[in-house]
Amino acid sequence: MPVALQIDLISSIVQAGARCPSGDTVDPSTEPTLRKAGVALITTYVEQLSLVGLVCDPTPLFGAEGGMWIGYSLTERGRELAASEPDLQRAVAELTGGPKTEVSEAVALLQRECRDAPLNEMYRDDFLKTIDEIRICFDEGCFIAVIGMCGKILEVCLKELLIRNSIQFDPNSGVGTLIKTIRERVPNEYLDPTLMNVANIINTSRIVAVHAKERIPIPSRDQTIMVIFATRDVVRRNLSHQPSA
Repeated sequence: MPVALQIDLISSIVQAGARCPSGDTVDPSTEPTLRKAGVALITTYVEQLSLVGLVCDPTPLFGAEGGMWIGYSLTERGRELAASEPDLQRAVAELTGGPKTEVSEAVALLQRECRDAPLNEMYRDDFLKTIDEIRICFDEGCFIAVIGMCGKILEVCLKELLIRNSIQFDPNSGVGTLIKTIRERVPNEYLDPTLMNVANIINTSRIVAVHAKERIPIPSRDQTIMVIFATRDVVRRNLSHQPSA
């Protein structure tokens, strides 16, 4: 679709259907949220939700509150999803452009946390965009890209940590070198014990990305998830040090 649908309106359509007995037709004119959205928009949403199997039996009707509307019923799948907002969000991710998995939902939450934090304006926009691309690439199975972008985020956070502690470092230092420097120079700063393993995965993926290799070691989904959550931990710890807005 050229324009992503809004999850709030999708949820309102599904919840209105769930309140009706199975098989009954929803009259959108009797639902304040749907009536406010208007006939044209609700018709578009009903059409798209029918294509993904959440609503069925779209029917022209004269609304009890006036006007011509498109009524609809929920499918069994639609009724199941009405009970869980997260499951509904994942089911309609292709329509809304939202996260498709629990992992990408965690990344989306991290981005919202970062958006609300007073990040350094020098890199704020790029930082937020990179986190969003991590979410998108993970959902599309682009694991090498995910790991490379996690490396970028980790470098920013680890360098911030060293700057806060007034420790000089080579600006070209990679994740592994930065971790070693922090462990040597800032021993009281907690770093996940597995972070060096994460650094090795990132380094391997980056080498593959810039050098021709006879055999390309594609990271597994599990490795990628480990890198994502280790990165999330470092980012959150970095946010905890940010001054209040």
